[in-house]
Amino acid sequence: MFRIVLVDDEREEREGIAYLIGKYGYPLQITYAGNGKEALNYIYHHEVDILFTDVKMPVMDGLELAKLVYEYDPEIKIIIFSAYGEFEYAKQALEANAVSYLLKPIELDEFQKLMTNVLHTITAEKEEKRYREEKDRYYFNNILYKAFTMSKVNRYEMNDIHTYLFGHGDACIPVHIEFMDSFFDLHEDEFMRCAWMYLGKELNYIECYPNEAYILLHNKKLHQKKELSEQLSKIFRDIRNTLSSDNQSMVIVGRSVSTVEELLAQQKRIKHIQDEVFGYHDKIIFADDYYTNAEHYAEDIELISRDLRESIDIVDAELIEKESGNLVSAVEKSGQISRIYIQNMLYSMIKALCDKVRPENLDELLVRAERLFQMKDPGGMLKEYQEAVGMLLAQISAKEDKSGIISEIKNIVELDYRRDIGLDYVAEKVNLSSTYVSYLFKKETGQTLVKYITDKKMDRAKKMLGDRNLKIMQVAKSCGYENQSYFNKLFKNYFGVTPKQYRENL
Repeated sequence: MFRIVLVDDEREEREGIAYLIGKYGYPLQITYAGNGKEALNYIYHHEVDILFTDVKMPVMDGLELAKLVYEYDPEIKIIIFSAYGEFEYAKQALEANAVSYLLKPIELDEFQKLMTNVLHTITAEKEEKRYREEKDRYYFNNILYKAFTMSKVNRYEMNDIHTYLFGHGDACIPVHIEFMDSFFDLHEDEFMRCAWMYLGKELNYIECYPNEAYILLHNKKLHQKKELSEQLSKIFRDIRNTLSSDNQSMVIVGRSVSTVEELLAQQKRIKHIQDEVFGYHDKIIFADDYYTNAEHYAEDIELISRDLRESIDIVDAELIEKESGNLVSAVEKSGQISRIYIQNMLYSMIKALCDKVRPENLDELLVRAERLFQMKDPGGMLKEYQEAVGMLLAQISAKEDKSGIISEIKNIVELDYRRDIGLDYVAEKVNLSSTYVSYLFKKETGQTLVKYITDKKMDRAKKMLGDRNLKIMQVAKSCGYENQSYFNKLFKNYFGVTPKQYRENL
């Protein structure tokens, strides 16, 4: 569908042309104007393909309108029609870059031939333009991909990037977006819809890897830090709500650049921050603020790590567990902080504890400690650290009456299995860390505590199903499952049949 503006100070004339357009089925959306000034104002604010205008009109005549429209957008096809057929008008119409000059009253054959040719020309030009833009976009996306993945870009490609991005004296802001998992492979379309909605379409999108992409922002309204931060936050809010995704992200915003050299320098700066920063947590980091706000480490973490080191020196298991928990909490709450700093600090704590405890499984613990340097996700890193510390604490406490602890745990499960209980619940009841309880229970019983609890619940459910006076919903709730669908699924996984089928088979 194309858009045509019909301009004539006489309503009957406008409606007559509109009638012919409808009669011959031309794919045109019609807008009316009573004079040149009214038409020009509309064209300045809307996309228009054809201007169909009378010559003699009040306020602004058709010839002046045609000249101004051509200066504004040469691609708009201009058709002038008038009852004044003198040569002078025709000459002026040609000077105004009209594609044709029609006399009133309009000859139907001439009108049909003209409109068919104009629409054919517009269609061909739009196809050609779309092809050129697609070809250009593919080429420039390719060299931008090379530039942003640290591949070598030659001098000619550098010149092309400059022309493409900064040829009109524009500036742009590079924004690096990284997700914990392969987000762009699965949800690129959803992401781009959100990006266009909140950042506008004046941007370049370059996917570097399945979980990483760059956006180059040309919208000057978003060059203010507060405004840009708000709009970026809206994008990730909508993504979480729409996709129900917990895939955490990290955004690093470079400074405004107006040359290729500045752009590549910002890209290196962003890469440096990306390598250093600890975790995702849906952070938005402005590159210029990174060092001033972070200084690579946090004072509170330093203080807690010193206390933890002292508790390791005296091998006080209770104190080690307490200070280690404080350290994990402090790291989780930290903002912009060096990942390398955190990795080294956690590794040094595990190593110091190993030196004091001299555990039987030293090789396994050192492998766990080394694994910290392969991780970027703070959740995984802290989990690895806590599991290693839990193993070491278990060996420190090896002289404790482990059978007594296991008996106490089993009693808790026996009494409270009707609730929605789990590892954290039991650990709190016995005043031990969940990591240590998990390690100790599996070592002493050969199965995980979670499986033991589930086994207990399923065994109880099977017995209760023998009482046909109880509804299956009642059985589920009596075993700590508020969601009957989940209970049915879990029961079938255990016994191969649903609760209903099990009862029918009794």
